[in-house]
Amino acid sequence: MREHLEDNEGVLLHLLSADLRRYAIQAFDTGRTDVLQRLLVVLDRALVDGDEYVNNAMAVSFVEDTGWWEPAMQPFIESWPLGLQAEARRQRES
Repeated sequence: MREHLEDNEGVLLHLLSADLRRYAIQAFDTGRTDVLQRLLVVLDRALVDGDEYVNNAMAVSFVEDTGWWEPAMQPFIESWPLGLQAEARRQRES
């Protein structure tokens, strides 16, 4: 977050969401499940309970940009809480 704020004039939610996606993938790949689960709970809550801007940032810069259509991403996506998984399903079915 500190680096994000230093690089930008405030929080640019889509960029921050993309940073969090990369961090989540790294945590998944390195087996840091405790960190991953805490982060995913926050992102899921942001998607489900956030305003339109927050919801859009999570749907696009986290879920869509994860590449839910890539078979290699399926194990990562299966680790997501229900709200994030539902968004991936919604995108898949659109």
